[in-house]
Amino acid sequence: MNKIKRGLKNFSYLTLGTIISQGIGFIGFVYLARYLGPDHYGIFVTVGAFVSIFQLIALPGLRKVVLRECSRDTENAASVLNKTIGLQSLFIFIAIIAMLVASLFTGYAVTTQLYIAIFSLKLFSESFRGFIDAIYKYSEKMQYIAVFRIIRMGLFVGFAVLFLRLGYGLFTVVMITIFTALIDVLFRFYHSRNIVEFNIFSDLYIDKDLLKPSAIFSGISITSQMYKRVDLLMISFLGTPAQVAVYGVAYNLAREANLLKHLIGEAFFPIAVKTLHKGSVSKRFVLKYSFLFFVGMMGLALLAFYLAEPVITILFGEDYTASIPIFKVLIFYMVVWFSTLPFVEALNATNNEKVVLFAKSIMAGINIPLNIVLFLIYGLIGIAYSTLIVYAAGSVIINLYSYVLLSRQGYFT
Repeated sequence: MNKIKRGLKNFSYLTLGTIISQGIGFIGFVYLARYLGPDHYGIFVTVGAFVSIFQLIALPGLRKVVLRECSRDTENAASVLNKTIGLQSLFIFIAIIAMLVASLFTGYAVTTQLYIAIFSLKLFSESFRGFIDAIYKYSEKMQYIAVFRIIRMGLFVGFAVLFLRLGYGLFTVVMITIFTALIDVLFRFYHSRNIVEFNIFSDLYIDKDLLKPSAIFSGISITSQMYKRVDLLMISFLGTPAQVAVYGVAYNLAREANLLKHLIGEAFFPIAVKTLHKGSVSKRFVLKYSFLFFVGMMGLALLAFYLAEPVITILFGEDYTASIPIFKVLIFYMVVWFSTLPFVEALNATNNEKVVLFAKSIMAGINIPLNIVLFLIYGLIGIAYSTLIVYAAGSVIINLYSYVLLSRQGYFT
């Protein structure tokens, strides 16, 4: 029971911080979409989607491994951080170079390519921020993550709204995005040293025991993006910036639920590691919470379905009415996806992340061809149909496979 309370405490901090920061961010999201209009907002979404794909090359799975290793042995956390920071820095550099080269072959307008180049600084700050956040997570001081999220979002939205009202445009919004991201990561770095000190200039160290699971977790992140952000990227190639904006509005509204799922996972992952490292949990316990997550999300999805039309029309205006039917489809993918939460965290905590990689590889493999086929048949809403099919298939694979595997290994009893 004490472990559940700690998990709920972590979750409450993250949730409060996210609710406030997302509330601020939502105001900025609505203001940017309305003020910039579908064409310019579509370019902004396209740049963000393009950069996020290359952020995957920065070995994002290393953060999960760092968190797991530090949670298992908190006394040697500094050693783990010093052994991995050089590797993290190397892959961030590789990702930036790959992104800049690839942008030259996209066929995007020159201004869009310029924005992508500027966003390379955001790629650096986002990747390094994730590495630093592992410190707050393993030490279960997640209140600081919440505070920093609020500050970062407040700065971004405040400056963006101010300068847009003064008559500035998309270029200024891009620069504000970079500025606030860099300020945020610097604050986190200096503050995290109050918990554990590590040398940011540590030598490059290759530890196969850390590199192998990092590659697996990174593979999970890569395959995840192949059925998430790649949708927006494909629309930018198959359609127009205005279509990217229309789908982006529906996508960003629907993914708010995914943030809740991510928060729950972040809060309970260190506890799952510590619990399953020493013992097991009952099958009934896992199945009960999987079902509760499914039912809870179904209720929220139905509510969002009926409120979609008035809410989107009022908030975003007539330019985005085409987002309404897309959102009504997208919101249901989170219903099935939420049911995987207990199983995924148990897999990650017990070094069985290959199961997640396997499932997400299948999801990624069917998503891109489904996107193309359904887009050609149904238009923009076909991308939403593809998302719903992909997530339903992935949820079934993860839940069934992990239940059988973890029962066989003795983690579920």
